[in-house]
Amino acid sequence: MLLPVGAASASYPMFHHDEQRTGYVPEDGPQTNAILWVAETAEFADGSPAVHNGKVFVPTWPDMDFNKIGKMGLVCYDATTGVELWTNELGGTDVGSVSGAAIADGQVYLGGTDGRLYCIDEETGEKLWVSDQIDTTGYFGLTSSPLAYGEMIYALSASDGVLHAFRSDGSVAWTFETGNGVLSFTSPAGYDGRIYCAGSRSQIFCIDPATPQSPVWTFSQGGSVKSSPVIGEDGTVYFTTNSRCYALDGTTGTELWNSFVTGTAATPALANGRIYVGAYDGLHCLDAPTGEGVWHFPAGEVNVAPVVAGNLVYAATNEKTGTVYAVDSGTGEEVWSYTLDAPDGGVFAAFFASSPAVSDGVLYIGAENNRFYAFGEGSVPEPGFTGWSGTVRFTDGQTFAVTPFNNESTTYTISRTSALGALDAAAAKGGFNYTIQETDFGPFLYSIGDIAYNETSWDSWLYSVNGVPAEVGAADYPLTDGDVVTYWYGAWGSTPEAASAVVTITASIPVSPEPASVLWNGTVALTKGETFLFTPSNNASASYTIDRTTDLGALAFAAGAGNFTLNASDSWYASMKSFFLEDIAGIANKDWTQENARSWSIFINGAPAPAGLGANALTDGDRVAFYYCPSDPITYAPLIDQADHVILIDIAVRDFAWEGSVSLVNGQTFAVTPFNNESTTYTISRTSALGALDAATAKGGFNYTIQETDFGPFLYSIGDIAYNETSWDSWLYSVNGVPAEVGAADYSLTDGDVVTYWYGAWGSTPEAASAVVTITASITKPGGNGGGDDSGGDSSPSWITVTLESGTFPLTAENSKKIYDVNRQTALGALDAAGVGYTIDDSYYQQYGSLFIDSVKGRKNEGTKGWMYQVNGATSSVGANAQAVRDGDEVIFFWSESMSATPATSTDVISIKVVIRGSSGGSSPDSSSGESSGSSPSPAGGDPADGGDQGSASFLFRLPTGVTIELGEWGQAFSVDMADPAATEERIAVSGNTLTINQSGLVLTIAAKNINTKGDVASGLIESVTAAIAPVSRNIEGVGIVTASLDLNLTGIPAADGRLNITFNATPDVATANAFTLAATEENEEITALAYTMTVTRTNLENGEDIAGAMIRMTINPEWVEEHGGADALRIARFAEDGTYQILETRVTGTDEGENLIVEAISPGGLSTFGLLAVVAAPAPMVQDPLTTSVATDTPTPAGTPSSLSSPFILTAGGVLLLIGAAHLASRRRGQP
Repeated sequence: MLLPVGAASASYPMFHHDEQRTGYVPEDGPQTNAILWVAETAEFADGSPAVHNGKVFVPTWPDMDFNKIGKMGLVCYDATTGVELWTNELGGTDVGSVSGAAIADGQVYLGGTDGRLYCIDEETGEKLWVSDQIDTTGYFGLTSSPLAYGEMIYALSASDGVLHAFRSDGSVAWTFETGNGVLSFTSPAGYDGRIYCAGSRSQIFCIDPATPQSPVWTFSQGGSVKSSPVIGEDGTVYFTTNSRCYALDGTTGTELWNSFVTGTAATPALANGRIYVGAYDGLHCLDAPTGEGVWHFPAGEVNVAPVVAGNLVYAATNEKTGTVYAVDSGTGEEVWSYTLDAPDGGVFAAFFASSPAVSDGVLYIGAENNRFYAFGEGSVPEPGFTGWSGTVRFTDGQTFAVTPFNNESTTYTISRTSALGALDAAAAKGGFNYTIQETDFGPFLYSIGDIAYNETSWDSWLYSVNGVPAEVGAADYPLTDGDVVTYWYGAWGSTPEAASAVVTITASIPVSPEPASVLWNGTVALTKGETFLFTPSNNASASYTIDRTTDLGALAFAAGAGNFTLNASDSWYASMKSFFLEDIAGIANKDWTQENARSWSIFINGAPAPAGLGANALTDGDRVAFYYCPSDPITYAPLIDQADHVILIDIAVRDFAWEGSVSLVNGQTFAVTPFNNESTTYTISRTSALGALDAATAKGGFNYTIQETDFGPFLYSIGDIAYNETSWDSWLYSVNGVPAEVGAADYSLTDGDVVTYWYGAWGSTPEAASAVVTITASITKPGGNGGGDDSGGDSSPSWITVTLESGTFPLTAENSKKIYDVNRQTALGALDAAGVGYTIDDSYYQQYGSLFIDSVKGRKNEGTKGWMYQVNGATSSVGANAQAVRDGDEVIFFWSESMSATPATSTDVISIKVVIRGSSGGSSPDSSSGESSGSSPSPAGGDPADGGDQGSASFLFRLPTGVTIELGEWGQAFSVDMADPAATEERIAVSGNTLTINQSGLVLTIAAKNINTKGDVASGLIESVTAAIAPVSRNIEGVGIVTASLDLNLTGIPAADGRLNITFNATPDVATANAFTLAATEENEEITALAYTMTVTRTNLENGEDIAGAMIRMTINPEWVEEHGGADALRIARFAEDGTYQILETRVTGTDEGENLIVEAISPGGLSTFGLLAVVAAPAPMVQDPLTTSVATDTPTPAGTPSSLSSPFILTAGGVLLLIGAAHLASRRRGQP
């Protein structure tokens, strides 16, 4: 039988003191607010403490500072001094506890935020066992305070309302399902051999452990049960809801009385015929037999369970500055109180869930200010050394040095694997000291933990190995693996059992492994702000944007340099925002359940990485190591000294870097003005080293400046990193790895030259530089008088051929510094690919959606003079970013002196031929244009012409400036700078616990657990994210104007910028038509008409991973609906990329402003292709004589057949076979014969 510590031992063994959860302590508590001691806690001490054997056991969980993660779990303090004795981190660094602790038979039980029940050794703090996850409540986990009663440990899971009974060895004895979940923090109670618990939200159950599946009785009422049940000495059961306090007959479950009280999660205390209830307006005292009010002590919200000790009731409030109150239990008058200091930054310093514990006249309670308090009289004595016990690990062959206290000029070199070496290692690990005395006989162990040799009694430190007293000095005793060394203080001939101070050390001396094989060892240079795309090994369709200055960025860089492979899975990315490293260089993780299984572990600067692969940020000078090694079978810590393989990467982080190629035309020039003399202009060869830099800055979106000097133009800065007048650090350059000896304006390049600029001292190299620009020059010859020839005329231009891939590229507006994603297959994409320097202006982007070219090759627009462009000889009416191009298009940019200018009359022309791979002349896959075929240009986006059957709209998922997302232990957290222009322009709004981001056509709504505001910055932990896509309208042939919109449930903020493209079609392709037919057949329906389809394609937004579900809305005019069977005939069908299909649950929700019907359906599978259909019930199948062969006859289509059936569901011969196949497939999927 489990033996919980009784009240007589001056302890507090569990939440609310005893198994009945009465909260009554039969001894006096503190009579004043004098503080005995205060302990600083790494995280919040919100779990209810337990006290036993001179120790306080405190569950802790994360505070609200997600930038700093401290140790948490179960912390053990000395009850008298507040000295921390040990901390058990439960399931790891990200697992804490907010449940109460319970002590029985030398074991401490508590729930973890991972939903598991933990058993910890009371003395050593070692984990004895842990259950499977039994509570899936987010953030809180298992909040039920365990009940040690009889031979079992009981815990109640809030997520599903299941009562779990565990044996003391951690095995499950039985479970009882109450039917539904309960509120957090309610816990079971025990009395007279029975268990009482809340369940199914609003019920109380009485259970006999001998027959747990048949409750003795069940009591139901309307409100959610908020407290744990409390059992009186007569068996009466008390509990609270949000508005009542109830008393039940413990034998029958019959209600005795209920009284109005605004109950909280605080469990009432029961003492001397009165019940004390925590409420939103303070503390209430009720008469236990009748429920009548006795007194009310007004205060803030009392959320922690009150405790009665002697004649005082102790309670604490959950408010910004929480207060502990001691109230006279008879009169309700305040005796003393203690209020916490007001916190900074708008956060609370509250008493949230740590109910007080009283033992030996001291009250213990934790607060949400990272402190744990002990209230009581007395002074704190200095703790005396009583010993230490633990395991130390060292390597054979090592030594250490020790100096005797009586002769500091002497040093002894001692074997690390000696008995004294074990003591030296234990002292360092345990935080105590020892001294050696020099004698004529050699080093003598004089003291341990300040307990020294007694010159009078001759008491000294003795030692044994494996229980056998040693006969040589500790420095001379060689140990072997597994030896146990025991030191004790006493007289010669004494034993450890009678000693007042004992140190017990287990020596772990593993066999020295073979040296690890170093697969790669080198330095990688990473650039701040740079990202790269990573595809996980288990999901080839996914692509993640990763910061280069992470462990994954460093490993990917090293893999490229070392020509080895790496593979990582995104199986836990949705929850952890990191990747699981599977193999490096083809060396894969082994099955971790097998003994000595090897796997890859990440270390940064000699310590285990705090997060998974890709979530560890690096700084300059870091060393990242990847070890292929086994793990400790108990702690799971990587044993890197047993590694078979290792990769060592030294990190150099650069402040600025750019690398790319530029196209230069031989014979061209450009002009540059020095910043210190705007009246001077230098004309520089385009094919010079400076010309390459000028083109690179335009392409890369960074800047550079030239200074006028007596020696000519001097390269003063690149990317705002300028010449240092003090250190003389400046921009140096080389060509093809050879440092240049002339100025960059005077160095002539040839095709294929590589120019490297770096910032540093004279004589430095690019490898050690903090900023590097690497440019590969592609130089072409001019092909005639065009392309910038001053003679003008209509001679054939020099064409630059560019190949445009799908996708986008980032571009920074010169005037606003805002960054835009530009479609590569546009006129602007062609100019960018040509390598010609240019800048853009976004002054009219909000109004027209166009980015206008402000300068090309350093030549800026001047009044009515400026740059124009044509596609296939036609002038476009939109900005070059919005003008889609096709394979074979000819794009010409030219300088115009007036609006009537043409390329033939221009003195400066850039002619570009477009190549798009895999294109047959139509729109490219990424083009958002809706134009018909032909050579005339049309905008990339916008509505198609009336009567067309296809149109698209695009929506970008990107956080505006001022909003950042970080991954913490408990999920994503956001931070918003409300002073940022994006916020002041009302694109960002914070209201209550909701953050709203209003982008073009898209509204992101982020719900937070709690939003804290400090200055202009608001931050919070994300609980849910939804996205509303603005309605998109199109004119569908035969249907008219239709509108569609989307509401998305997201799993979080996507890791990379995402995009949705919405495309409409009047006629689906064959695969979609077949899928819709099959979906209708499974519902025993036939499609009579299809109004239109809407296809939603996604970039960096995955169904299931990023998108948890979607609400689809599609409109249709009432005439079409009436013609095809009315509103009841409408269905929305879905066809997914994986080939699955279904008819969604569809309903008509009203009409829009144009009187069109709004049809709505929920798509739990996310986004794909949707069709708005009209259906009828399928006719009963015809029974045919199997011996009779049917003969097809030419039967005309009956008059009145809906014309819409002609496309795409007309039943031609092939269509009949298709439909028959669909029916067969449907019957197979239903399991019919």
